[in-house]
Amino acid sequence: MRIKSKLNIPMLMLVPIITLLVVIIVIPGIWAIILSFSQYTPGSTPVFNGIQNYVQIIRDRFFKNALVNNLIFVVAVVALEFIIGLGSALLLNRKFPLQKLWVSLLIAPYCISEVVACVMWRYMLDPSYGFVNYALSFLGLGPIAWFGTAVSSFIGVIIVTVWKNFPFIMIIAYSALTAMPQEVIEATKIDGANRLQTFRFVVYQLIKPALLVGLTFRIIFALREFGIIWILTEGGPAGGTEILPIYLYRQTFRYYEFGRGAATTTIMLIITILISVPLVRRIYKGMYEKIY
Repeated sequence: MRIKSKLNIPMLMLVPIITLLVVIIVIPGIWAIILSFSQYTPGSTPVFNGIQNYVQIIRDRFFKNALVNNLIFVVAVVALEFIIGLGSALLLNRKFPLQKLWVSLLIAPYCISEVVACVMWRYMLDPSYGFVNYALSFLGLGPIAWFGTAVSSFIGVIIVTVWKNFPFIMIIAYSALTAMPQEVIEATKIDGANRLQTFRFVVYQLIKPALLVGLTFRIIFALREFGIIWILTEGGPAGGTEILPIYLYRQTFRYYEFGRGAATTTIMLIITILISVPLVRRIYKGMYEKIY
């Protein structure tokens, strides 16, 4: 009896966190899925309407625009964050003066509030007195109205998002690089491998599981990005920067179509699962191969 009670202690300690997850994630998620099959506005009773919400959303040109923008946004942002983050980590992994200071400086954007970062970048990208246009003037480029057209607004939003979030990949890559056994690197040098071969066949393979974890999280977060885009452009101009979370916000809190908003949430969940599950399987496959 004493052995059984000791075995049950860990399970009992998990009960509070499991209960919390059920209350704040599982129950609202199930309710959102149920609501997606209903016609509902605040103050009224939900009326079941089948898949009508999904049909209306799929036929909505604004949804199609938001979906395309969302996919382009995720690809561009995550790719740039991966390149800049991994490159920064590789540079920081080399010994040089004031290394810890540079690590702190590069992590700083990730620690800044989204509101503060967006306000700062709005001033920096201002076409009249912004620092970015002032710097571009030395290259012979005229002032750019960063938030004046759909294309320039989209580029501006990507710049701010990458600047704000690339330290996430950098931290993961830098931690993996510092934990990497140096004996393996020395062995490759003895075997005559150059730097590119060492990185491609040894370093990258060792840190790949950590990078895949970081990429998975960043893809999920980028799919659901809201704050930066809403503060900078509110999805404009003319829907040029509107992505699915912005579309969801408008349907739910501007037009009070809670059923269509819930359907949009469900579609976003399905897209997230379709993208993240293969990455998670690849992570576990890599871990399994390493163990066995």
